[in-house]
Amino acid sequence: MYGSQRGFTLIEVMVGLVIGMLGTLIVAQAFTNNEARKRAITSGADAQASGGIALYMLERDAKAAGWGMAAGGNSYAACAKVFAYCDKKADCGGADGAISDLSFAPTLIKDGGKGPDTLTIQYFADPNLSSSLPPGVTSIRRKMPQPSAELDVANPTVCEAGDLAMVSQGGNCTLMQITQVQSEAGKLQHNPGANGTYNPSADFLNGSDWPKYPAGASVACFKPANGGPIFRKVYSVNTAAKQLERSDNSQNPAVVNEVVMADVVDLQAEYGVAPAKSQTVDTWVSAKTAPWDNPAPGDWTRVKAIRVALVTRAGQYERPASASAGCTATKALAASWHTFDTSSYPADWGCYRYRVFETVIPLRNVIWGKI
Repeated sequence: MYGSQRGFTLIEVMVGLVIGMLGTLIVAQAFTNNEARKRAITSGADAQASGGIALYMLERDAKAAGWGMAAGGNSYAACAKVFAYCDKKADCGGADGAISDLSFAPTLIKDGGKGPDTLTIQYFADPNLSSSLPPGVTSIRRKMPQPSAELDVANPTVCEAGDLAMVSQGGNCTLMQITQVQSEAGKLQHNPGANGTYNPSADFLNGSDWPKYPAGASVACFKPANGGPIFRKVYSVNTAAKQLERSDNSQNPAVVNEVVMADVVDLQAEYGVAPAKSQTVDTWVSAKTAPWDNPAPGDWTRVKAIRVALVTRAGQYERPASASAGCTATKALAASWHTFDTSSYPADWGCYRYRVFETVIPLRNVIWGKI
């Protein structure tokens, strides 16, 4: 005869199920919290990496600003007034007549108001080529008649057909395009027409008060970039896509708004300004007010450095404590020298983590050239 066997009662089974469900719930909650924390940390690390790489790339380009601009003592530093012309071609901006806004400053900052600034870095030689040479420099031997289609120079071999030439003396600078080099005659032709995009016609010169350069005036020849007289890299922030972008006319074809780094939401920059004929920065100025909203040639030479601040955003959305509370940032976004205006940020900007990066970038070519 078998002995009696006892199993679990219904109450015991139900109690066991409840305990198991509670344990499962606790484990799931712990896993969820841990996973959310891991995603937040990972996302924050991604923002940290994005900002570091973006700032490195921008800094690398900016340090070379002004490459080739001070060759042989002839440069934009001698310019108090710049004379330039465009014959409607896209290479010079598509305008017809004198170019009034041409700038040879190593760096230009365009204030973005409440939004990000735009930083333009300029060069007289291709910054992507390690073998790229600075402009060749010579001087005028005989006074230049006006209107004139040629320059009588000491050494025409420093130039090639298609080069741009900056002729300067006494604070005046004129941009020309070399259409023919006459080595034996010692002359440089700069005729208007199909190959002379930047060369005005005789009628224009007769009706304009452009300078005639005497003997001794300096002539610097340099290679033009695609779609502009000089090479430039332009950094800007696409606020809709939240990414740092760069346009680069040193590429062929020119690159427009290529993505440098994702998760970048703001960029701010300021000029480091030194007194005239000094290399020591004593003032930091924004591009919001005159004369730094449109620096004149006399101001270009005083900029010896720039300082830049970038803001990157983590991709992980962090929900607020309650729907009614919304996302409230615990502190303002700020660099050591600038507080970012978040009024143009999305309404839920406080639901994300941010990183602020900043650096001071000396303009080495300007400083070493003692401009």
